[in-house]
Amino acid sequence: MPDAAFVDTELQFRRAVVDPSGGTVELHLYTIAELPRSVEIIAEIESRYGDLDALWAHPPDALIITGTEPAKAQLPYEPYWPILARLLDWAAGAVPTTLLSCLAAHASVLLFDEIERVPRPAKCSGVYPGKLTDPDDPLAIGVPDHVPVPHSRMNDVPEAAMLDAGYRLVVASGPAQEGWAVAARKYRDGLFVLCQGHPEYSTLSLLREYRRDVRRSLFGRGAIPYPRIPEGYLHPDGAGLLERFAARASEPGEDPRELLADFPFDAVAATVENSWAAPMAVLYRNWLDIARAAAAIPASTTTAPV
Repeated sequence: MPDAAFVDTELQFRRAVVDPSGGTVELHLYTIAELPRSVEIIAEIESRYGDLDALWAHPPDALIITGTEPAKAQLPYEPYWPILARLLDWAAGAVPTTLLSCLAAHASVLLFDEIERVPRPAKCSGVYPGKLTDPDDPLAIGVPDHVPVPHSRMNDVPEAAMLDAGYRLVVASGPAQEGWAVAARKYRDGLFVLCQGHPEYSTLSLLREYRRDVRRSLFGRGAIPYPRIPEGYLHPDGAGLLERFAARASEPGEDPRELLADFPFDAVAATVENSWAAPMAVLYRNWLDIARAAAAIPASTTTAPV
């Protein structure tokens, strides 16, 4: 993850894999050492992260590979691509089940199936109702037929391409047709669970990302379009506050620094209700149960590196 989201992403996944039955999930953290980092994030990494050399030697019971914000038009041009590709290929043969978040999911279908992501005309940002395709799917047991899932991305992998490649769609696109959220497929010895959506997002993740995109637009001085307000996520009162701020931002002569200081983050945050945490916790619990069964270990312990 980029530095700005590094700590928050770790916390999101820590919360996501908490076992409500009281069992233990032991997390081991790894990162790509070759990526440039800020002094603050380097300190976080040195305090509790290992590098991938340690992971190769000790395959876990389950693996989570987080995503990041794309910087290049094509994934193979990203600086981390060779290492990410090696990690995905290794996981397919060494790890019982791997969960891939957003860009990592897109990287996986490109590496294994040569399916290219498709740029969207505008960013997909919001909470959209997805539809279970099979309520008896081991990943979907106990999840509502129509389930809200946060999405935040600039690219899609079409559902038709996923189905043609042999994936099963666990949470497919709902009425808004904003794309599938969760898919799964066996690769060699491992089950890959791909999340194009963000089941792990905390209550304010989308609002923080929106504020970041607003900042980029304000300081881009017209070079970066002003972002759309996340859909299906905000109370009308919160959306109204952001609409009024957007109207002010469109007025000429505003100082971006003064304007950004007035962004109504706290007032909007107070209106946000988390509609996805409970059903997504069930999905993660199902995934951990699959990992335990594959590793033939008791339900009290699972090792799942992030």
